[in-house]
Amino acid sequence: MEHNSKKSVEGLGQGIQPTRKRIWLFILFLLIGLLIQPFPIIYLEGLFRIIYLIILPLLLLLAVLIVHRTEKLKKYSLIFFAFFVSSLGFSLQYTWGGYGSTIEITVYYKLLNTSLVVIPIILATRITGNNMASIYLKKGDLRKGLIIGFTTFLAFLLTSVPVAIYLFGGDASKLTPENLVSWVPWLLVFILLNGLKEELWFRGLFLKKFEIFLGTNPSNFLQAIIFSLAHLSPIFTISTFINLTLTFFLGLAFGDTMQKTDSLLGSFLFHAGADIPWMLAVFSFL
Repeated sequence: MEHNSKKSVEGLGQGIQPTRKRIWLFILFLLIGLLIQPFPIIYLEGLFRIIYLIILPLLLLLAVLIVHRTEKLKKYSLIFFAFFVSSLGFSLQYTWGGYGSTIEITVYYKLLNTSLVVIPIILATRITGNNMASIYLKKGDLRKGLIIGFTTFLAFLLTSVPVAIYLFGGDASKLTPENLVSWVPWLLVFILLNGLKEELWFRGLFLKKFEIFLGTNPSNFLQAIIFSLAHLSPIFTISTFINLTLTFFLGLAFGDTMQKTDSLLGSFLFHAGADIPWMLAVFSFL
C-alpha cells in the first residue's frame, strides 16, 4: 500500500463511479463503518464484547491484505486500511477510555483515548505514503476556517449553560459561576482533545478516500450517518431521537466545513464548541 508523493490519496482510483456502483459502495462503506462504532457493542456483553473488539480489527486487516493483492480491488485498499485503523483505534480507546468518577480522571481518560486514536491514524497515513494533507491536517483556507471555527465556538459558549440544562439534563444547582470558572481548564482540555480525535477519526481519515468513489456530498452524508449512530447512547442527551438528529446535522456541518476549508481547523473548533454544553452537563454530575 505504499505510494509515492505523486500517488497520494487524492489521485487513487478511477474517479467517481457510475450511480449504481456508487450506491453499492455507499452501502458497503456504511455497513463497515457501523460495525466499527459502538452500535454493535450495545448488544454484546462480557466475553462476547471482548472477542468482538479483538476480532473486528483482525478481520479488517485480513480484508486489507486480500483487497491489496487482488488487482481489480486494489484501488480500494486505502479505504479498507482506513477502516482497519479506525477499528483498531476504537478497540483501544473503548478498552482504555471511559469516564471517571471525577473531572480530573475523566479528562485523563480523554487524553488517553485520544492518543490511542490519533497516533495510529497519523502513523498509518505515513505508512501508506500519504502526507498529512490527505487527512486534512493542513492550513487550507485559514481565514474561512478561523471565521467559521471561532464564530460557532463562541455561539455554543454563550448558550452553553441553558443548553446543558435543558438539552443534556445538566444539574442546574451545580452550574454556578464559581464551578464554571473552576472547570474552565479541564473543560478546555477535554473539548480540544475530543474535537481533534473525532474530527480526525470520523472525517479526516475518510472524507478524501470516500470522495474518490462517491463524490463530495454523498461522502459527507455517509460520514454524518456513521458519526450520528456512533453517539447512540443515553449518556449524550435526554432523548435518543434528539441525540441522533443533533449529531447527524452537526456531522454534516463539520464535514461541510472541512470540505469547504480543505482543513481540519475550522471543523475542529466548531466541534470543540459544540461539546461545551454537553461536557458542562457531564461535569455537573461528577
